[in-house]
This record gives sequence, structure tokens and C-alpha cells, in this order.
Amino acid sequence: MKRNKEWQRLEDYVAEILKEIDKQCRPSKGSGNAGESGDIKNNVGLHIECKQRKTKNVTINIDVWNKLKKEIPLHCDKLPVLCLENKDKKRFAVLNLNDFLQMFIRLYKKS
Repeated sequence: MKRNKEWQRLEDYVAEILKEIDKQCRPSKGSGNAGESGDIKNNVGLHIECKQRKTKNVTINIDVWNKLKKEIPLHCDKLPVLCLENKDKKRFAVLNLNDFLQMFIRLYKKS
């Protein structure tokens, strides 16, 4: 199936970038509604939802964020990430602040 719908471009972009560390990474079948939760199937511990906006500003819909977090099983340590793109194709990643700080501290200590 050819993926060319505008809303699929962000999913394709994220999956392509993550292939550098996960060769099996790909957009989820049915964009997360056909037995695969999230928009990007990956093996690197991320649970990703992608949203595009036709506005200059992007906002976080708390219902979308809560749904994203609830899709992660309790025993799983996947990191929820909300990827956003505005009308100008500027892209952003939203993380929980504590998750971001812990990740940054671990990376900083390794360098």
C-alpha cells in the first residue's frame, strides 16, 4: 500500500530516522488502530503518537497524551513520546519532564 496521505508523512519521517538504530522500525499498520498501539512500531523503547496541525502553533491535547500513556502496559518501561508537526512542517517531540530529565542526565553522565 502506498503511503502518501499528508498525515502519514510525519509517521514515515519518524520511522525512517529511527531506522538508524532499529532496522525493523515502521509506521504501525492502520496507524495504531489495527492491533498495534501507537503510530510507530519500534524496538527501542518508545511509544510514539504523531499529530499534524494545520496551524502555526501546536498544542498538547491532554486527552491524546493520557491515551498515549494508557496504551503502555504497566509492566512495560516504554517512553511515551508525542510528535507534533505544524503547518510550516516544523516538528517537535513532547516528553514528560521527568522522563526527559532522567534521560538527559544518563546521557550526560556517559559523555
